[in-house]
Amino acid sequence: MNLVKISSIPSGEKVLFDTNIFIYSALDHQKYGGSCTDLIYRVESGEIEGYIPTVVLNELLHRLMVVEVIEESSARNTKEAIRILKYDQSVIPNLKTCWRELDRIYDMRFIVLKEKIDTFKESLSIARKYSLLAKDAYIASFAKSYGVQTIATNDRDFKRIEWLNVWKP
Repeated sequence: MNLVKISSIPSGEKVLFDTNIFIYSALDHQKYGGSCTDLIYRVESGEIEGYIPTVVLNELLHRLMVVEVIEESSARNTKEAIRILKYDQSVIPNLKTCWRELDRIYDMRFIVLKEKIDTFKESLSIARKYSLLAKDAYIASFAKSYGVQTIATNDRDFKRIEWLNVWKP
C-alpha cells in the first residue's frame, strides 16, 4: 500500500476517485482544491483513466446540495439544509453549483462504474476484514470488482487495504 501525493500519479494509471476529491475541487478548498482540480483535468485530458462508482456520484450530489443551501440560504448547518431540501420543493430545481459540477463530470472522460451483481456482498467482507465503514467498503468493492488498484482520496482508512494504492491530495 502506498500513500503518496496525487500529483505523483503516473500517466496512464487507472484511478478510482473518492467523493472528497470532487468536493475539494468544486469548493476550491484552500489546501487541497488546486491539486484535486489538477487531477480531474488529467482525466479530462486523457493522461490518466478516471473511474467513479455511482455511490460516489450520489454522495457528491447530496453533499453539494447541502453546501449550496447553506451558502445560499438561511440554513446554518447540515440539519437545517436537509430540512429545507426535503420540505421546500422549489429549492432543488433552482440549485446551480451541484448541477453544474455533476454535468462537468459527465462531460469529461470519467468512466462511471455501476454496481455489479456481487458488489454489495463483496463490500460486506471488505468491511469486516479491513474494519471499514459501509460506504468506504462499498467504494473499495467497486475498485476490486473492476480491477482498479489505485484510489485518489483523503480518507486514510483506505490505507488498510493492502491491494489498494492510496494517493492523497
